[in-house]
Amino acid sequence: MTLRLENIIRVKTSEWKECLTEIGEACAVKWVICNTNKQPTNITTEEAKATGIKLCFSQEYSCHRWGTYESKAASCVVQKQTKKNKCPALLCVNGFFKTPEFYEFVVTKDYAEHTPGDMRSDICTLPLAKKYLYKLAQQLEQPSKSASQIRIDMLRAVDQYGRKSERKVNYYDIWNLMNKINKKLYYFDRDQMTSFLIWMNNKLPTLNFNIFKAITSYSPDPSAFAYGFMSPVQQEKMKTTTSFCLDATHAISSNVNEILYTLLVRDKDIVRGWPVAFMVTNDRSVSPIIQWLQFLKRSFLLVDPKQFTIYCCAAEVHAIQTTFSATSIQFYIFHVIQAWNQKLSDSVKIPGSLPSEARILCGVMMKSLQEIIYEEDIDVFHHKII
Repeated sequence: MTLRLENIIRVKTSEWKECLTEIGEACAVKWVICNTNKQPTNITTEEAKATGIKLCFSQEYSCHRWGTYESKAASCVVQKQTKKNKCPALLCVNGFFKTPEFYEFVVTKDYAEHTPGDMRSDICTLPLAKKYLYKLAQQLEQPSKSASQIRIDMLRAVDQYGRKSERKVNYYDIWNLMNKINKKLYYFDRDQMTSFLIWMNNKLPTLNFNIFKAITSYSPDPSAFAYGFMSPVQQEKMKTTTSFCLDATHAISSNVNEILYTLLVRDKDIVRGWPVAFMVTNDRSVSPIIQWLQFLKRSFLLVDPKQFTIYCCAAEVHAIQTTFSATSIQFYIFHVIQAWNQKLSDSVKIPGSLPSEARILCGVMMKSLQEIIYEEDIDVFHHKII
């Protein structure tokens, strides 16, 4: 669709902004305001007629390809060609005192150097059509499909019913809109901590979540906290399991001190780890972990665990041994090797030799240590560590 020069389109005054958006989408043009309304708004129709003032509203919009752009970079090999080509197209939106119920759209200057919608690369820079944003929002608020499937369905709809001038949906559209919806659905305050506490104290308990709150009066930091939570399904899953994995995820938010602890079990159906409990804390000491494990024990959720698999973390070892003295602990092989590498790097020094020689020796020692880890025969294992 292309607007003809000097062709007047009348729209309802209350709907002129929506019409401007629709015209832009239909014409593959993003109209950019270049001259805002300067008409008097505090006079009556009679006063306007007496003084000869005809316009009650007047605003001008230029084509998104209006103007010029010159890169200020000294050299840029991958610089894209600018979309600016001095297009003089001008759209005027006028309102008259004699017909206040209508606004008029008219193109007073025609396009030059391009035809709207003739370049795919140009269409890609335009905003997504409003109707598609609405459909995306509807599907994302009730997520029964993946983002990939939503995009495929939307592309099929565009191919079947859409206009050639409309930009197609991409993953950035879905991602950006998903972020907005997530903030609307899951953020209850601008302050992250306040929003988090609303979840812990108000929202999750109504869903029958089991909530844990640590006592942090021992900490000199008044902002120290530790909260754990479990869904009803997770609680049932934990009761029937004896082997657990305790995982720690650091830097989960803008506050680098915050840690997410996750208790996982091996699910027989999906043959992979399945989380059964979470704890969020900004206290890196052993106390929150001990309190959390003791809470799970008192709640008869973590009754008699036989084995824990953890990182090479002294705090986690101490917490488990304090709460479950008879439980065996094993470490992740990756983290064991990582700890050995760090220890060898810090400890192995050869006086009077080059650093490269020390690295070679570390490599030989590391190879011997790895052979111990992967040894399956118990007698050979004992022989190697003696």
